[in-house]
Amino acid sequence: MAGISIRSDICTGCMNCQTVCALKKAGLHDRSASAIRVDLQLFSGAHTHTYCRQCEIPSCSNACPVNAISFNRNTRAWIVDDKLCLKCGKCVEACPFEAMFQNKEKATPFKCDLCNGNPACVEACVFNAITFRVNQQ
Repeated sequence: MAGISIRSDICTGCMNCQTVCALKKAGLHDRSASAIRVDLQLFSGAHTHTYCRQCEIPSCSNACPVNAISFNRNTRAWIVDDKLCLKCGKCVEACPFEAMFQNKEKATPFKCDLCNGNPACVEACVFNAITFRVNQQ
């Protein structure tokens, strides 16, 4: 499995990862379009992150009634097929990490797709708090 890893202990909370993700996924500066979320803890500095773990057995895919979430062998990521998706939100409810998102207009749910194998958030993190891991299986 491939995926990203985040070291919260060195994250500064700059939110570059969230901004670049929203720009890449939706062409928007609206951070709610991002598949990675940073929860700033201003007083403690111990920021937390919500992001897809690319589970080996994903609850989101198992919850989908039409198999719209499938594993892409090239990118090693679970992806949502917009054409098959019913927009029911069952995948959003099923994710134990709350890393599936759906906007207010009930559009297609979305999650991290690893940017086709080159996650933009990793490059945007100048503090190296986000890394890309690829495990060959």
